[in-house]
Amino acid sequence: MTNKDPQQVIQEVINSGRPVTLDSLASALNCSALEAAHHLPKETCTFAPGEDFEKVWESISQWEKATFIVIAGENVIEVETKVACGKKAMGYYNLMGGKSPLQGHFKYENIIEIGFITMPFMGRESHFAAFFDKNGKCAYSFYVGREKHKLIESAKEQFLALQSSYR
Repeated sequence: MTNKDPQQVIQEVINSGRPVTLDSLASALNCSALEAAHHLPKETCTFAPGEDFEKVWESISQWEKATFIVIAGENVIEVETKVACGKKAMGYYNLMGGKSPLQGHFKYENIIEIGFITMPFMGRESHFAAFFDKNGKCAYSFYVGREKHKLIESAKEQFLALQSSYR
């Protein structure tokens, strides 16, 4: 952790004019993405325990559209979709079938916390659920969907209700 006040560092990164991510905050603070999220102002970030994985996933599946993001190395992979519900089996939360382009098997037991974060991205309002693993890394996240670059209002309201439910 840097010697500077974390709130000051966060504001410097946000005001830098560069894209702000949990990873960029973590780098500036010299900590994990999860620790960086915990340094965000309380009014912009709440947390659910990993045990609520299925409950949170089912809530996200109610959004009109979400953008699923996973960062692998220096690659950012995005899938815009209506998120499908899955089911737990053999240690995974499994998405199979259906019309969603997002399919796969998610090791839900490795998720220790889920952050509901409101943080600007590229100067635009942004809201997302970040799924943190045992190493404090953001394994993947779901951003409130957009149409024509504008947040989908119903999805934003559902996100804010979910965020508020964990205050």
